[in-house]
Formats: sequence, structure tokens, C-alpha cells
Amino acid sequence: VIVTLIELLAVKLSPVEPMVPHCSVWSVRHCTLCALAWVRYDSAMRSWAQKQRLLFIVVPLLVFLLLAGIFSLISRNRSDCLNGRQDGDERGADCGGSCRLFCPGTATEPLIQFVRAVPVGGSEWGAVALVENRNGNAGAARAPYVFKLYDAENLLIYDRRGKAYIPPRKVFAIFEGDMQTGSRIPTRATFAFTEPPRFERMDEEPSLQIRNKRFARADGVSRLEAVFQNPTPVSFGRVELTALLFDATGNVTAASGSVVAPLAARASAPLSFTWPQEFSTPSRTEIFYTLPLRAAP
Repeated sequence: VIVTLIELLAVKLSPVEPMVPHCSVWSVRHCTLCALAWVRYDSAMRSWAQKQRLLFIVVPLLVFLLLAGIFSLISRNRSDCLNGRQDGDERGADCGGSCRLFCPGTATEPLIQFVRAVPVGGSEWGAVALVENRNGNAGAARAPYVFKLYDAENLLIYDRRGKAYIPPRKVFAIFEGDMQTGSRIPTRATFAFTEPPRFERMDEEPSLQIRNKRFARADGVSRLEAVFQNPTPVSFGRVELTALLFDATGNVTAASGSVVAPLAARASAPLSFTWPQEFSTPSRTEIFYTLPLRAAP
């Protein structure tokens, strides 16, 4: 403004006739107002430009901080299930919540319905346990166990260790054969899981069908035959089966195991369980099956 006033005074006092008409008092005031308006406009434009530059810096920074906060919150609440510590919605280290594994003590332990020592032939014996898992969505892929055979004096004759697949919500059989006892005769058997089964989330097994069971004995051999049908559209890599023979009192008199591998979708397979001795005709026969390959992720 001062510069503009000085220029106007210089024109007014100059002895040389200017190229433009002299400014009147009104024109001086008009020029002054224009100058002031220009200064304000320039100041406003500079301020607007600074604000724009500030927005270009601040807005991306705020977006970045917001996304970082959201990611941190999600990471804090997410269950890793593999890092060896409790986080997210886990109920223990890498178990419970959204994890595949159940925490120890949160699933119902399997119920052992009975254990029997069963003759196979000669000095060969077997042992069978009928087990029930009442958990509808929990099973165990490899639960360690031990069978033990005892004689009439309660002395240990034989023990056999293994690992069993426990299917969800199912009664199933665990069988061990080829136990050579020599001249000693087992009078009882025991079965126990050597450590608590590590339960994990599993779907219940599909329902397969066992039809046309037929028991026969001849020429020193006993045989139970049947047809195993898979009505589902799913193929199974391995099916483990156990056959039990019951007497009139409901006790198991013999047991045998078999494997079908693989079992195609909507297909059937013949079953044959044999014993190298002739048993009396059983009052009842049962065949149990499990699908252990389903336990793999």
C-alpha cells in the first residue's frame, strides 16, 4: 500500500506530463482499495496453497495411522494357534477359541465300555476294547494306548502299545492281535490310554453300510463275511474294521481286524474275517469301522 501511494505521489509531482491522466482523489482511494484487495487476495491464495500442501501431507498420514491402528488391533485379537503362547480368543497356549486343538480337560474323555482277551488260535491271542467318544465335534488323530494280558495268578503275560484314531461321537473298537503267550493262558486284559488324548476339531464320520453278514465254519476255520458299502460321493483312502463275535450272555468270544484301502465313492467291497479254529455259532456279530485318514488336515 505504501509503495502504491509513493508511486501515485511521484506521478502527481512529476514535471513531465505523464502518459496517463492524473489520478484524482477518488482514483487514489480506488487504487488504494484495489491494492488492499490484491494484498488480501494474495494472502488468501498463499494461505489456501499452504492449507492444500498441509492437507496433502496430513491426510495420507492420518490414513496410514488409522490403518496401522486397525491392523494392530486385528493382530492383537487374532489367534495364531502356532506360536506357543496364548493370544486372541485362545483358552490356552495354541488351543481353544478358534484354534483346531481343544485345551486339555475341555473335551469329555473316552469311555471304555469293555476290554477282552480273545483267543486267535494255538498260542496266539488278541485283545479288544470297545470305546465310546461322546464328543460331537472332537476327535483325536493318534491317541497312545497299551493293552496288557494277565494270567490266572494276575501276572503280566504280554503288553502291546499302539496309537488309535478316535472318531467324533462314535462307539468304535480297538483291536490288537498276534500276541504270542507261549504256554500261558490269559484270563483277563486291560486297556488304557497312556496319556490324555489330544482332541481336535473334527466332523463326524459319514455313515457307511455293512450288509449281508454271514458266519460259517468248516475245515478248522471260522469265517465272518459281509459286504461293505459306501453310499457317499466321497472316496476314503483307508478304512479300518474290527469284527466281534458274541455268545448268548453278551460276552465277546472272538475278534479280528481287517483293512479296506481304498474305498471308492458309491462303491462296495467284500469283507472277510477269519480265525484258524472253529468257533461255535455266535449269538450276535458286530462289525465296527473307522476312517483314520480323515484325521489329517
